[in-house]
Amino acid sequence: MIVVKNVEKGIKFWEKLGFEAVTTVPQGDDIGFVILSNGKTEIMYQTTASIEEDINQKLPESKTFLFVEVDDLKLIQRNLVGEKILIEERETFYGATETICTDPYDNWVCFAQFKEGKPE
Repeated sequence: MIVVKNVEKGIKFWEKLGFEAVTTVPQGDDIGFVILSNGKTEIMYQTTASIEEDINQKLPESKTFLFVEVDDLKLIQRNLVGEKILIEERETFYGATETICTDPYDNWVCFAQFKEGKPE
């Protein structure tokens, strides 16, 4: 789960990449929590305010580096047009081709496609 100030920008970002908001939980007039799904992959966002309300404490600020395994990296790359790309494409020693970008909240997201399935 990625903690953010509001989830709406995140929903738009992931929908652009083929994800669908399958669960949303309101918080007042906004969305406080969302699960986005694409096949076996799920991404969750929850607002800072929603969590602070749940636990009755203030959260420290943090950033996330998310690793997402995909079947079609070229499709992801085409759908990332206009987004902030940190690494266009690279080959790794562990057999993945990767593209790294940021989500609308400046968290890093690494999309990785393995040539013959993920190594054990």
